[in-house]
Amino acid sequence: MALGTGLPIVTVSSESMIPTLNVGDIVIIRGEETYETGEIIVFEGWETEPIIHRVVAEAEGESVEKLEGWNELTDEYIAEMAYNRGKIYITKGDNNPRCDQCSKKLPVTESLVYGKAVARIPYLGWVKILAVEWFVKDPLIGILLVIVLGAAYYVYKKI
Repeated sequence: MALGTGLPIVTVSSESMIPTLNVGDIVIIRGEETYETGEIIVFEGWETEPIIHRVVAEAEGESVEKLEGWNELTDEYIAEMAYNRGKIYITKGDNNPRCDQCSKKLPVTESLVYGKAVARIPYLGWVKILAVEWFVKDPLIGILLVIVLGAAYYVYKKI
């Protein structure tokens, strides 16, 4: 496993982390034993793709730690969510108005976390995003693109 995780590279595909991360950025992640409030983590969640959001609170048993200035959920409510789950993380996209768990999403358990963000490569992820759009979500567009590029190359070679 590279960088201590089975998923060392992810592509940002939504605007939820703007201005920290932009659509099309590639993020390098590293698996850790545990994660701290304020860190950006990548986890398996309610979307088909891995989610990349910031840890705004963490809890284990009755112990709750929150990001300074963040108070959307009470310590008691977070501790209640952590009951019989081990360590949990409360997450939020920097560009989202509320935390994920404020919208009735389950807390993120340690087993769902791939790792934390350690580096960002701007724009390179657009290659993956466009490939998925053109060849996976709508293969007709991908086929037409290949035909048009092939025809253009053929014409170019004939000139």
